[in-house]
Amino acid sequence: MTTSSCKILLLSLLGFLVQAAAAQLPVLRVSFPGEMTADMTYIQGTMTLTDTDGSQVALPAKFKTRGATAKQYLMKPSFNMKIRTVDSVEIDTCLLGLRSASSWILDAMANDRICMRNRVCFDLWNAYARLPYTTSFNGRNGTVGRFVEVYINDTYKGIYCLSDRINRKLLGLKKPKVADNGTVTIRGVLYKQGTTDVADQSTVGYFNDSTIYVIQYHDAWELQEPEDYPGATAWQRLNEAYASYNNYAKIKQTFDIDNLADYTLLIMALSIEDNWGNKNKFYSARNVTQADKSTVYCTPWDLDASLGGNYNGTYYDGTYSTWSPSDITKNTVEPFATCLAQPDFQALLKTKWQKLRSTTFAVDSVAKRLTDYRDLFLSSGAWARQTAYWDAQQYKPLYVSDLTKEINYIIQWYRDRHDTMDTYFGITPDRISAIRDTPSTPQVYTLDGRKAGKLSLLQRGIYIVNGRKVWIP
Repeated sequence: MTTSSCKILLLSLLGFLVQAAAAQLPVLRVSFPGEMTADMTYIQGTMTLTDTDGSQVALPAKFKTRGATAKQYLMKPSFNMKIRTVDSVEIDTCLLGLRSASSWILDAMANDRICMRNRVCFDLWNAYARLPYTTSFNGRNGTVGRFVEVYINDTYKGIYCLSDRINRKLLGLKKPKVADNGTVTIRGVLYKQGTTDVADQSTVGYFNDSTIYVIQYHDAWELQEPEDYPGATAWQRLNEAYASYNNYAKIKQTFDIDNLADYTLLIMALSIEDNWGNKNKFYSARNVTQADKSTVYCTPWDLDASLGGNYNGTYYDGTYSTWSPSDITKNTVEPFATCLAQPDFQALLKTKWQKLRSTTFAVDSVAKRLTDYRDLFLSSGAWARQTAYWDAQQYKPLYVSDLTKEINYIIQWYRDRHDTMDTYFGITPDRISAIRDTPSTPQVYTLDGRKAGKLSLLQRGIYIVNGRKVWIP
């Protein structure tokens, strides 16, 4: 072999290795004594996280199981992870280029057959629904995360999503102010809707040392901030928010209407079934002691029952949710029910959809997020490893063997959903407008220049109609 041939071979090999390394997923190994159980509280252990470039973080940590639904899938459990120092003090650590934090979520996505719905939906939300005030994270109002492969006590568990948390630092909430005499002034507040920590939620009141509040029948909230000072004062802003629910003028004084509209569109466009009732969202206010900073903002949470799927993974393989936008607006909850009855709120939703339908919520945009994660799972080999492992087990999480087929089905579902949203808002889809503008006998060609048949007989795809690209559904 010539020197030149050797160089070419070496460069090709290096290129292959670089490409292969880029396609890998980080690997997280966690260990702790004993077995993980459904009701496991924090237990001390260690974590070792190896990034795709070989860099490694190894630290003490503590872990506990999380999520009511996720706890049903202990063969692939979701859990909280808190990073510690060797003397068990919590420390903020930057993992995988995400923000520095001490508390992390390892989402097993065990009831999502494609292991990406929650991440895709949060990526979409983060792209358009920023907080209108300055924070250290550019107004971000949702989680960010990276996919990793996880081993628990040296047993492979498959693909997880390592993400940060919705908390005071992310949302820029003010800490409580403690005076020299010990008096505490509550400022920033953060409430999380939905909890299983109180079994009987038929009685209104404070529970678990006022860290949980059943504000009305089967509507329980957890106090996230200020976590060290629970009590009636900390819950006052939530009570004020509920008191405004049936009065649109008061809702506009209490909540950020633009934020409520953003959240409504998220639910409608992506058909997020498990987030339109009494769980899976946060309310927050920066500083309840200042009128201009006491506005309540909504933050989504746990978005896996979306994109045609549902909470228990029974919709897949071409059969998906039929929860239409009109059904959502009929079966809504406060304060959204009051808002949706107002013409100006409906007009705001339409204006937002008109903008987002061709940007963040465009079919190609949503499809790209799905296919990018699909390609990552497949090219890294992680999907094959996960599938092979779970195929050999007696008890399995929910997944599909043919990820490409499933993603294609979901993209088609969203293509139809996009049309349904257009219909709901009375918007003529671009492709229909383009077809209507053509003469009765348009000139139709395939993308490779071959003349096509009658417009009404064409199969689904992209064509050139009178010199313009047109999508035929």
